[in-house]
Amino acid sequence: MKYILLAASTLDGKIAKHDKHFTDWTSPEDKQHLHKIMDTCDIIIVGNNTYKTAIKPLSKRNCLVLSKSIKKLKQTNNNLVYINPENTNLKKYLTTQKYKTVCILGGTSIYSLALKNNMVDEIYLTIEPIIFGRGLNLFDINIKKRQFKLITSKKLNKLGSILLHYKK
Repeated sequence: MKYILLAASTLDGKIAKHDKHFTDWTSPEDKQHLHKIMDTCDIIIVGNNTYKTAIKPLSKRNCLVLSKSIKKLKQTNNNLVYINPENTNLKKYLTTQKYKTVCILGGTSIYSLALKNNMVDEIYLTIEPIIFGRGLNLFDINIKKRQFKLITSKKLNKLGSILLHYKK
């Protein structure tokens, strides 16, 4: 199974201003890349707040929504499952479902959970040339150092949005 983390960040390392902040601040080129990669994935792992914020585009994809507010696995339709990561072994669940490519879409707690549980094989990180000053970090955990290797870097537009691709 391959885990791909997709994220966009400001120059000051923020992925959003707050947990309900929609990603309308990212460039059209980033969104194009995001959809291209998500099209190659069998399932999208996303946090409850991120899912609610982007419910319209995400409702068309297979999604595993992580939420601590539910007790047990809850499947609401063919492509939407809610799961509590504190009560369920996430990697084991994904293996039983026979997914080959998993997309980690965020937010901060989901990115952190994935990194902590060695569920990040690749990272696609778009750096947008803006600054929020305050906001949510990509990761918010205390772990041993994880090393990734830069595979490609690509300037996406005239403003200077940059797409970085890393592998473990």
